[in-house]
Amino acid sequence: MAPAILMRISALALLLLAWGGAHAFQEDDFLDGQLTLVVEDALDGGPEPVFSPRSTIQVRSVKSGSAVISHTRPWTSQLDTKLKSLVDTDDLYRIRVYQKGSEDRRYVSTFTRACQIYESSLTETLSLVVDSGGISVVGVGIFPPVAVCGGEAPPTPPAHHNTTVIIRSPIPAPVPDTATYIEKLEAMKNEKAEGKDNRSFLAKYWIYIVPVVLIMVLFGGGQEGGGR
Repeated sequence: MAPAILMRISALALLLLAWGGAHAFQEDDFLDGQLTLVVEDALDGGPEPVFSPRSTIQVRSVKSGSAVISHTRPWTSQLDTKLKSLVDTDDLYRIRVYQKGSEDRRYVSTFTRACQIYESSLTETLSLVVDSGGISVVGVGIFPPVAVCGGEAPPTPPAHHNTTVIIRSPIPAPVPDTATYIEKLEAMKNEKAEGKDNRSFLAKYWIYIVPVVLIMVLFGGGQEGGGR
């Protein structure tokens, strides 16, 4: 009876260790490159629009593109009226993003036509470019599903932002293997300095072999014809 109990305890311990290891791995990957981004938008037109916070994005993993967005500002009838005013004047809907808690607040911004956001019922896709270390955001793009405005009101009045977040990181350019190339150049220089010639026998002396072969063919053919 005791050996059976020990086997069950051992099996349970192995399961707990395996679960703990997998959980720790997921947490490490989940927290890789974690940073918080604040999204602001401008619902006032003109050359100097006023921005206000509307959403917060928690980037959990740059590798897997995992991010969670929460809208910190409720959508009200007053905001809806401002958006309609932008639509009526064919103005732009602008957003900008910065890293929360950073000492030097650097914005990355983008825009789209206000009518696209309005006719899409506040549905949008935000594409964020984050550096490979997950330290800061370097670019942002906004893409409503309505690409061409039709001048019609949305089928359902917007109640809140419906946002899909895509996280991307720049791909580093390939680095040329200059060390190998320099080694080859040095080897070629050394061979020339030492007077080495690694060419084959035919490659070296073809200029002498070809005339001899031609003479043999010509004169050999003439002797054979005279004997007949």
